[in-house]
Amino acid sequence: MSVVILRSDATKGLFWFLVLAIAALAPPVAAQTPEEPIVVTHHQITTEGHTLVYTARAGRIPIRDNEAGDIHGQMFFVSYTLDRADGTLPRPITFAWNGGPGSNAALVHLVGFGPKRIAPAAGARADDESIRWVVQHNPGTWLGETDLVFVDPIGTGYSRVTKPEYMSEFYQTRGDAESVAEFIRVYRRRYGADDAPLFLAGESYGVTRAANVADVLERRGTAVRGIVLLGLEPPLGVIPANLRSALSVPNYTMAAFTHRKLAPELQRDLQTTLRQVESWSSTTYASALARAGALTETERDSIVRTLSRFTALSASVIDRQTLVVPYLQVGNSLLRAEGQFVGLYDVRKIAPLDTAPGPYDPRKDPSLMHLLDPVAVLRYLRVELGVQNDLNYQGPWGGAYPPPSGFRGDWMSLRWNWAADSALANATPPLQSAMAADPALRVLVACGIYDLICDYYVNDWKIAQLPAPIRQRVTAKRYPGGHALYTDAAARLELKRDVAQFIRDALGR
Repeated sequence: MSVVILRSDATKGLFWFLVLAIAALAPPVAAQTPEEPIVVTHHQITTEGHTLVYTARAGRIPIRDNEAGDIHGQMFFVSYTLDRADGTLPRPITFAWNGGPGSNAALVHLVGFGPKRIAPAAGARADDESIRWVVQHNPGTWLGETDLVFVDPIGTGYSRVTKPEYMSEFYQTRGDAESVAEFIRVYRRRYGADDAPLFLAGESYGVTRAANVADVLERRGTAVRGIVLLGLEPPLGVIPANLRSALSVPNYTMAAFTHRKLAPELQRDLQTTLRQVESWSSTTYASALARAGALTETERDSIVRTLSRFTALSASVIDRQTLVVPYLQVGNSLLRAEGQFVGLYDVRKIAPLDTAPGPYDPRKDPSLMHLLDPVAVLRYLRVELGVQNDLNYQGPWGGAYPPPSGFRGDWMSLRWNWAADSALANATPPLQSAMAADPALRVLVACGIYDLICDYYVNDWKIAQLPAPIRQRVTAKRYPGGHALYTDAAARLELKRDVAQFIRDALGR
């Protein structure tokens, strides 16, 4: 290799002329997306005799490509940090999100565990289209025990990619988890929370996200102290499809019991009935499904009769070949004689049966209606938190420009790369990997008993099969609620108490 040494001013001048000329011919560098200011406000609430004084932050944090430093996405959040005079121990911090995967965090934030919640005005019916929504102090908030950060993953809420070509990075399970983990890293660094004990909380698809985010963080050397999983079975191990079908029956019994459709002897005492159903489902029924093709007609008749008895579904609607009852069949058939559909996410909610041809439309499911008013959400963000953003606060159904190009404008169906997820199917479940890597990581699994999506008995079975070192760190709880179990006041308060104890136990306090 030769080295050229420049000796004269003339030579140096020629050198810099050439450098500038080459630079002029190079393609222009794309302008960086400017960072947006984070809005900071101060508040207090009084709940259960205690006053909580806290600081709220809201805005978007850039998700940067680490190699080039350019911004690929902007992730919106709202955080609540308790103001304290003492600083003896760092407060835990919990990052929470909803599911979908196209749902923003508004439900867990403004109905579930934030310091304030949006609720129907006193005396209003929850199913009234003209309902008036109000902001009130939330006795079920987790803020007394942990600081809170509610996260809208890219594509939800106000979170967006900076260029359309970046969508593929975020709209699949692994990229979604990696970006949320990166958000957590940046947030903790910005706000001095690197030493704060870290917790995660996710609902529905947010359970899958939480498991994957925990795995990413643990692989990056960031310890997660605990995870709260709401409304979906924990992604720990694999359960055979026929066994899952069998262990779902207790939830169907719960639906029939709720609408008083069971035989009188089964309607007397719920717990006695559930124990009977659990025993039959996990033994006789599970065994029959495992050898469905080899059953005699007599055995098949017996299974259909018992299944009909425990679900209150007519034997004529039960498939004699598969002997499986899908949860949608419960929704369509349990109250069919009355012309009613039973909500899949909360069996207590009913609506007129939709007889139009076509697939199940979740927008018509009564258990997904009237949970939260989007106008009230925007008003809270703008007026109470000072967030000024003209983007659509995005949920799973779209609702802004450009118009939807597919079935019902469902964001997750149109844009999520499910094919990329299939590549992960045979890998070790990420939550199991995270728990194996970190012997201190604990998990709380919460399921509403009126939910047909989260089968409490499936959860119990899966946890019972785990290796002892992991099983001892997983706790399963049932609550008197639906999929979004915190919409019920009693369940919300019970969950708050359980989460507080869970955090203390995880920290040894």
